[in-house]
Amino acid sequence: MAGSMEARTVGYGFKPTEEQLFGHFLKKKLKGELEANCPIPDLNIYDWEPSQLFFIYDFFSTESSDGRECFFFCPRGRNRKTQLGYWKETSRKCAIRVRGTGKPVGNKMTLVYHEGRRPKGRRTDVAMHEYHLNSDASNSEIPDLVLDFSSFASPSKIDFVSLDMFLFQLLEVSGFTAWVVCHIIKRESKKAKSATASASTDLSSHPSSAQVTKCYFWLIQSNI
Repeated sequence: MAGSMEARTVGYGFKPTEEQLFGHFLKKKLKGELEANCPIPDLNIYDWEPSQLFFIYDFFSTESSDGRECFFFCPRGRNRKTQLGYWKETSRKCAIRVRGTGKPVGNKMTLVYHEGRRPKGRRTDVAMHEYHLNSDASNSEIPDLVLDFSSFASPSKIDFVSLDMFLFQLLEVSGFTAWVVCHIIKRESKKAKSATASASTDLSSHPSSAQVTKCYFWLIQSNI
């Protein structure tokens, strides 16, 4: 890629530190100040299987995946099921602190993908670190939107223009705070390392053109 090292984005390589994921990417995302060439795309990862995420990342990111790691901004939610499996939490939330001050900036949760359904799911070699930015003092630089309920003091005084504005504000709040960073990691098992090259080129895990189109339109809608 052309250009000096200084001109490259934070975390270029793409190997951002946890402090960069919180202090640069996620905080700027929530403040609406993220640079246009951000290498982390938006995606509801639970609409896709882990094997497809790396291809989607390569398609939409400004950086290429090495096939073992990729990053996404994902809408925050508790339903972590995919069509063929689910993501299972493997540990409690771990606080991430700023070096030097020890101030907590957010939390990291570790999950592992399981094929099938609970309680008989099969553990795979794909893991995920999900990063949440704190909503307390460490997040105080992010302004909170204030909803105005004054127009709803009495049912007889409902102003539908104000109602539209209220609903618009509510949507803004939902999109404003409901993002997390998902760091997907494919850990090679001994069996995977000894697998033949033909297995690695199996096209069954590649997203179809229809799936990529669906992903493209989801990205457009999420940024309107």
